[in-house]
Amino acid sequence: MKIEARWLSQKGTRTDDNRDHAGIAGRHGEFLAIVADGATTGSNNGGYARAIVEAVVDWFARTNDAWGHELIKAKLREIHQALRKSFPRGSASIILCHVTDKGSLTVLHSGDCLFGRHDGQVHWQIKPHTLANALADMPLDATTRHLLTESFRSREFMAPEVLVEKKASGTLLLATDGFWAELTEIEQEAFLGGGKSAAPDRDDRSVLQLWLSAEEPSEILLEDGGSTNFYVRAQAYQK
Repeated sequence: MKIEARWLSQKGTRTDDNRDHAGIAGRHGEFLAIVADGATTGSNNGGYARAIVEAVVDWFARTNDAWGHELIKAKLREIHQALRKSFPRGSASIILCHVTDKGSLTVLHSGDCLFGRHDGQVHWQIKPHTLANALADMPLDATTRHLLTESFRSREFMAPEVLVEKKASGTLLLATDGFWAELTEIEQEAFLGGGKSAAPDRDDRSVLQLWLSAEEPSEILLEDGGSTNFYVRAQAYQK
């Protein structure tokens, strides 16, 4: 499985730091990507999101444990417990994507980061964990964004929701809510093309693009999307 990855991230205007973070790790024909979005409220949720990403990436890159979504759930619980002391009020949304050489795909998510496919248009494959969606199956444009029923918050561990597919290919997206909720479809395409928003009031907005080629030898290619909040532990090549 050949994988090309591009991280696009723009700081918003509501906090002093960009609280969106992403990471990738590779090992033995497997690939793991994670995106974390630190909550806007609270003083150090950007640091919390970064710590989650680095802990997950470091673990996956060095472990020889056989992959399984129950394994990563248990590991997330360990990471959650380990970070509670340093971030007693930490709150973030997370999404993880695991792909094997055979093309099998596992997505785990908690909060309002989304997983989608892109073919010239974005097709979201999951729903955010918001109060509106807990009460009824709501379209994304009607979602009350900031009332979350689940997230990776330090005061309580909540097991992520899991999506499993036997075969994945094409272009995948892992996005924070500043991308999917605040940008129109036209603006999303512009952002994916490298454009930046000039809106005076905006959330951090980020998306990790993954291009999968199942018929090619294992390789990870990284394209610089102009952002530094991207943590990599893989045998990767810069484009």
